[in-house]
Amino acid sequence: MKRWTEQQIISCLQQAANELKEFDTKQYTLWARSKDVPSLSTVIYKFGSWREAVQAAEIKMMYRYYSDEDILTALNEAAEELDIFTSQTYREWAKVAQAPSLTLISSRFGSWSNSLREAKLQTTTARNNEERIIQALIEASSELTRLTSQHYAVWAQEKGYPTVATIARKYGSWSYALFVLDIAPPKRKWDEEDVIEALRVAKDELNHFSILHYRKWAEGRNVPSTSTINALFGSWTAALKCMEQQQVIT
Repeated sequence: MKRWTEQQIISCLQQAANELKEFDTKQYTLWARSKDVPSLSTVIYKFGSWREAVQAAEIKMMYRYYSDEDILTALNEAAEELDIFTSQTYREWAKVAQAPSLTLISSRFGSWSNSLREAKLQTTTARNNEERIIQALIEASSELTRLTSQHYAVWAQEKGYPTVATIARKYGSWSYALFVLDIAPPKRKWDEEDVIEALRVAKDELNHFSILHYRKWAEGRNVPSTSTINALFGSWTAALKCMEQQQVIT
């Protein structure tokens, strides 16, 4: 293995800085692969760190070190100044603003998306998607008699609006999306009498009366759900038994 002197390493770093448009550890490593020059590990071992090596080579005018905080600040500044904020528009903005390059950002944080998460930013596309979801839900709440995921799914398909799955991915769940936008319809507080009445109506209308048939029958109706029934009576069977006892008394 060749033993490199500090002066030889400095000369190689200066050569690389002159030849490379973007001078950082990643670009230097790629540049060094096909040349008889010290590896990045050798540079760091000799000088203690990449930054110390660059300073020793006096490459101050050709190289600026950006900390993670510097990069995140630049991303936030770009997001405020750009009407359309994407990786491509940032690339052009960074050239003019002499900000951290897209290559450096992706290298430091692993990807453009990761850097946005660290900076707590959204791209223009992400913001537009969220605006479409908000618009769709507000419009649906005005047009639909009952704003349920089932009713919305049919309505949204006809309109070409975001799907229930898309909304759930964005907000964590369908119900939480309605909660966040403050458009969730008020929930009625059902009592045992409401349940008994609903069970009687369902039994009269259904050819086959079971919890599965009731659940299907209840869709789109303003009646207690099977979960409400179980919560009030302890079980579906107990609710039916109570209904039968009331019928006998009557």
